[in-house]
Amino acid sequence: MKMIIKPLLIILASCLLFGQEKSNKPASKIAYAGIKIENVEPWVKKELSRKMESIFNGLNKDVFIPLETVEALAQSEVQELFVEVTDSSLQKVADKTGSKYVFVGIFNNVSPDDRRIMIQGNFYRYNSELKSKFRYEVLKYYERMNDEVLVIKKQLVDSIPAATTPPSLRNMIIVFGTVLIVGIFFMTLTGTSIFAEGGNSGGLPTPTEN
Repeated sequence: MKMIIKPLLIILASCLLFGQEKSNKPASKIAYAGIKIENVEPWVKKELSRKMESIFNGLNKDVFIPLETVEALAQSEVQELFVEVTDSSLQKVADKTGSKYVFVGIFNNVSPDDRRIMIQGNFYRYNSELKSKFRYEVLKYYERMNDEVLVIKKQLVDSIPAATTPPSLRNMIIVFGTVLIVGIFFMTLTGTSIFAEGGNSGGLPTPTEN
């Protein structure tokens, strides 16, 4: 039994040390500066704003800086950003919020049909360390924006390393502890035959006293 438990304990200790090392690394802050959308009714603005903000659901709370906080920290910089999205205006928001990534969107309704809404525009992710931005182009009828939001989340948010909430140390212990207990249980059930067959480890002769 000791032959089984010892390596499991070593694995458990390694997992805990690895988790602790990861938790000590400073997380990259992600700031959301909101969206600007023109030529739509107020309910569309409100609903689309909610849809776009949902792409950050699941982020570590210590990492994500929500719109309300960004506006409080960098109100004039956000206003400048909505005038023109440039590396310079994005960097100003990043500096004010202490974030590595800044997200912002600029949209417009370009539908020729008054009965429908077609969203055209760009959603940006800016990396303040690399001084570069990624631009995702949008051209979708509004009723298809739910699918588009999922794509944006996958490409722009989920691709950021360690952005999602990591498993807690407690959860890691619970999961591994469960595996350990199950492993010991099955070893107990089969231990008699195992040790009966492998009592003379490696086929070496049993040492005797002279």
